[in-house]
Amino acid sequence: MKKQTSEILQQEKQQNVLDSDSEESVDAKRTIDEKNSNPDGSPMNEVSAAVEKDSQSRIDSQLPSVTCANCGELLTGKFCANCGQAAKSRRGPIWRVSYEFTEEFMALDSKMVQSLFTLLFKPGVLTARFLEGKRASVLPPVRLYLVISLLFFFVFEIPQQDVSEANVYVGKVLLGKEQPTEGYSNFSIMSSGGTDSAVDRWFEEAFAEQIVTMKESNAQLTVNNIFNRLEDILPNALILFVPLFALVLKMLYAFKRVLYFDHLIFSLQFQTWLMGMVLIIYALALQNGWWSALVLVIPIYLAKAQKVVYQQSYWLVIPKTIAIIIIYLALIFVAGITSLFSSIAML
Repeated sequence: MKKQTSEILQQEKQQNVLDSDSEESVDAKRTIDEKNSNPDGSPMNEVSAAVEKDSQSRIDSQLPSVTCANCGELLTGKFCANCGQAAKSRRGPIWRVSYEFTEEFMALDSKMVQSLFTLLFKPGVLTARFLEGKRASVLPPVRLYLVISLLFFFVFEIPQQDVSEANVYVGKVLLGKEQPTEGYSNFSIMSSGGTDSAVDRWFEEAFAEQIVTMKESNAQLTVNNIFNRLEDILPNALILFVPLFALVLKMLYAFKRVLYFDHLIFSLQFQTWLMGMVLIIYALALQNGWWSALVLVIPIYLAKAQKVVYQQSYWLVIPKTIAIIIIYLALIFVAGITSLFSSIAML
């Protein structure tokens, strides 16, 4: 009896194991069916699986990558520490790209306004901040210079002169005719003021070929060509002012042992301020000529800017300011004459 009872218990135990295995198999099969089925219970075909896989890949592509897409370095923040590329992808819906572009533009616009205000009304402060390494909060000097210079040359275009009823001279050379016409006014470019100066003789020798062309060509066309080429040359000439001005500063502050790069930044931002100030004075002088007296601010600003950047007393800064202004005016004269000669040489 005892033996029969043990056999019955053993059979029941084996049956429970078999039932448990069958339930696990059914659950596993149900799980597989659920994975391969749509939410409504219908079987998922290969097309649906491909669509789900593509959707998942799109979602994954919008998530930030662990490594930089440009150089492959491990990302630890919003920007790559190796190459500086933003970790956030530029790809995405058009509304999100438009929003990010507007946000960046407004941030750049705000930085430009702040940089211009500091440059105009706080002499030397913008340069000092840049040289101290505080460069993320200010607009780069080159970009600021380009913005102001484009506006400057857009406003100050060289006007086209109507010389159809004038005797036009370049130096002592009469354009387009052998003898001056009586009753016509005289229009002179690069007049030396003397009867037979050394400058006139040098000009006739150096530009002999151009003089022949000018005598044979129409006077109005020649004047237009000279002024058009002058407009193209002057911006480049002013750019050359920056390293020359920095070289002057390097000589004046030789005992300070300041890097030439620092002088270059100072001269670049002073040139930017000067063009901006000339635009402001010009706009105000159109309303009232007395506003032209604001040119007296230029040496005051220059002296204050030097004091802030180079940390010297006014007793040392003022003589250097006078020397800089004299040299600067001489450079402007040389640049103007050189630009004029270059425009004539290109005829």
